[in-house]
Amino acid sequence: MRLLNILSGVAVLLTTLAYAHLLHRYFVDSSAEAAHNPVFWLSVAFGGAVGVFSLIGGATLLRRGR
Repeated sequence: MRLLNILSGVAVLLTTLAYAHLLHRYFVDSSAEAAHNPVFWLSVAFGGAVGVFSLIGGATLLRRGR
């Protein structure tokens, strides 16, 4: 069970890294008009919150594996 928690934690952290990269590219490649759109900022904030929760979940899985 310990090995499963560690492997799951590593998988979640790698997935979170890929998600953060996609969110960063979405933010960087957006148009200048998107900076004035509140829906764009809401989606970036929501995506950031999901990323933080994912990071916490991956760290928790790794911590319980010890």
